Amino acid sequence: MESVIRAAIRRPRTVIAVWLVLAALCTPLMMGLTGALKAGGFENPRGEDRKGQQALERDFHEPEETLQAVLHDPDSEVTRAVPEAARLAKGSPEVTSVQDYREQPTWLSKDRHTTFLQLGFDADATTVQGEIDGLREKLAGALGERRVDVKVTGEQALDYDMSVQSEKDTVTAELIAFPLLIIVLLLVFRSVGSMLVPIVLAGVALVVAMAAGTLLAQVTDLSVLFMNAVTIIGLAVSVDYCLFIIKRYRDELTEGAGPQAALETAMRTAGHAVRFSGLAVVVALLALLIPRMMVFTSIALAGIVVTLIALAISMTLLPAVLRLLGPRINWGSLKSREPREPLASGEPLAPGKAGTSGEAGMPRAGRGAGLLTRLHRRPLPLLLISVVVFGALALPVVNVRLQAPVASASILPKDAESRQGIERLQKDLDSQDLFPLQAVLTAPRGTPPGDLLKAVGTAADRAEGLKETGSVRSVTTLGLPKAAQEAAASGQLEALPREARAAFAGLWSQRDGRYVSRVVVVAKDEPDSDGAHDLVRDLREALPGAEVVPGLDTKVTGATAHGVDFDDALVGALPAILGAVALITLALLSRAFRSWRLPLLALVLNAMVVAASLGLLTLISQGALGQRIDSTTPVLLFAIMFGLSMDYMVIMIARMRERYLLVPDHRGAVTEGMRNTAGLVNGAAVIMVAVFVSFLAAKISVVQQLGLGLALAVVLDALVIRLLVMPAALNLLGPRVWGRVPTAPSAPSAGPVPQPRSATGPANPSKEVKL
Repeated sequence: MESVIRAAIRRPRTVIAVWLVLAALCTPLMMGLTGALKAGGFENPRGEDRKGQQALERDFHEPEETLQAVLHDPDSEVTRAVPEAARLAKGSPEVTSVQDYREQPTWLSKDRHTTFLQLGFDADATTVQGEIDGLREKLAGALGERRVDVKVTGEQALDYDMSVQSEKDTVTAELIAFPLLIIVLLLVFRSVGSMLVPIVLAGVALVVAMAAGTLLAQVTDLSVLFMNAVTIIGLAVSVDYCLFIIKRYRDELTEGAGPQAALETAMRTAGHAVRFSGLAVVVALLALLIPRMMVFTSIALAGIVVTLIALAISMTLLPAVLRLLGPRINWGSLKSREPREPLASGEPLAPGKAGTSGEAGMPRAGRGAGLLTRLHRRPLPLLLISVVVFGALALPVVNVRLQAPVASASILPKDAESRQGIERLQKDLDSQDLFPLQAVLTAPRGTPPGDLLKAVGTAADRAEGLKETGSVRSVTTLGLPKAAQEAAASGQLEALPREARAAFAGLWSQRDGRYVSRVVVVAKDEPDSDGAHDLVRDLREALPGAEVVPGLDTKVTGATAHGVDFDDALVGALPAILGAVALITLALLSRAFRSWRLPLLALVLNAMVVAASLGLLTLISQGALGQRIDSTTPVLLFAIMFGLSMDYMVIMIARMRERYLLVPDHRGAVTEGMRNTAGLVNGAAVIMVAVFVSFLAAKISVVQQLGLGLALAVVLDALVIRLLVMPAALNLLGPRVWGRVPTAPSAPSAGPVPQPRSATGPANPSKEVKL
């Protein structure tokens, strides 16, 4: 990497030209990202629900996908519009079946003002979503003249609307984030030139990352949340990495170093720390690939791609730009900066004066530094108080109820058509009937139909006995005589009354010598309620006990089961995710810090931050706003925040270690390192908070919760953990925390860092230190 950085410094114009050409080539690819992404992703493709759905499609010829066209006439009977709506729907080339209240009388409201048509598609989800806009325009245009309100909804309509809203939210967040970043960077740097460089480079990173996403979408399915993740992570890491390096570069210029020497020192110190910070982000996000579910894979790939691109820009394009700008990086300065004369080579440093200069716009703590120093002198009481406070903040997590956004429209804004359609059905019809649970019972080949009938009767009885069950429908609950049931099960449907034949055929099937039946269970509560989720688990526990048929295969499927499978798969993968992040991060940071105590401390501090921020998020979203916490939020919060918080840890520890190697005074090194980086960390934190807060404007609840959770975590991490808890813990651990300290100046390292005069002064050529 050092050779790449040196090449960028030697040939800056070539490097800049290469990045400009790359950005130009990536722009048209970036424009195609939206069309390449897929909606949804909140599913476990290996779950029981998916297998049950495949059985329904295979054995009962149910359409692969369905949509509901909800019709509402406030003034007269809606039934007059149903024939026209059915005719228009059948005219769509992808629609293979249309059902309405004439086949299913419960689909008509009691006041006869609301009904819906169910449209079947033998096509994949992407094809169905491509038909939604056309259906909406066709139905609304024709029926609107009759004053009939039409809303197309259903699972794929919900996913499609989420895709459209996700794109809008990304644009909105960028429109908010970039102005906020301009303001924050101006306050941090007090210089127009220093503000513009991170903004422009962050824009380049987003363009290239989104273009890479378009290419990735050709080989794997990516969720629409890929775009949100690229923006939310990319802006944070790109601007922060530039901030760390530019800040050190300007410090060196201020202290009298020449432009090239200042740049080399900045890249060897801050640049070295940035590389480890970026790798920590990538490592944490790699763990999200473990569950093998599209939403996590998409966010992981988004974060990994944009972080690697941000690192590449920080190691090549940024030093090239700084090499050309030189002192002009301070162009448009809002505060005068007077360079100091450099210290003579080898001049000793007085411990009390080390690191007294500060970055313009990033003042050190000043009066607050004295208070912090006094607090750090009593580390044990401070740490005990901190543990108690963070434990109290995390306490609401005990009552959190996580749930995937399946069988629910609440994830979308109120003006989304698919949500309005669902809410109309919930208001006017029995919405539980719209998303029933179905237990598919498949008997082994050669099993007599009478045996399966007994198993179905047992399953229906057990389902009815569950407290969350509202109603049960099976071939044994149709009110038919036992002899008629057995005759129909053997294929003699003519033995049934005419009105019962269709009902029986819809619940019983035979394929390849196997008999298959289904038991339809409707929950008492809404499909996204806690009770409905509990019912799925109760059914899966109770129904396989219908052992009257040895080898009977039972699968519980339905929209609620879909969500349960996602949540269970996530919970099952959680130990592996946490373990992978912890172990790989320990190895990486042990290499960075040359100490095993510091990585362990990092794990503990990050766990405190994530737990406290999740507790606050639960208190705000679930307690105050009445929102259910999405099951993906804690895992994403952990993985993203774990990586991003390494920025602060690495930068601060690097400065402290530099000071300790210069003057072996442990407490002085901790104090000076904190003072030298407090303003930098606070500035970086404000930048991250500005980015994350911009996503509170999103109308998708998952994105809102993630933005709020990350903003809370950054505030706790930067203002409490890094300024109070970490220095106190370092003081308590003592000098042994630095591990094996090199004594020979020529000792090999990943990249020797010239020893600073202080944290920011000119290098002392007689010594070198390692990060």
